Amino acid sequence: MSAAVFSCEYSFDELTINLCDRWETGLLLYGSAELTSAGDGYDGEFYVSAIRLDGGARLARPNHVNNAGGFEAELFRRIAAVIENDRTSAGRHAAEFFSAEYEQSSETDYDTTREIEQEKALEPVA
Repeated sequence: MSAAVFSCEYSFDELTINLCDRWETGLLLYGSAELTSAGDGYDGEFYVSAIRLDGGARLARPNHVNNAGGFEAELFRRIAAVIENDRTSAGRHAAEFFSAEYEQSSETDYDTTREIEQEKALEPVA
């Protein structure tokens, strides 16, 4: 049985991306990324499934159907590459954030299940 997909919103500000083999500080990005669990067998790992810039632009993850070679797809790839890389400051922070949110979600699910079981045990037998 596969686990439910978990996702959370990670906010970033002053994110720098790699351009021409350099970390470009002249282009700072602000927004949020949807971090989605990588699936069964990849506990605690995530990928960036969507990005929304503070100005309102929404960047979808390029795939085989939506694999446009345009600016938006390349911008998505470059932002996601920073957030998904645990060797960058933003990537380490995103990994810590995702881990904490995922753990909190798991605890909440466990607590809810336990509460339901306790309520069932306390229900009068009719």
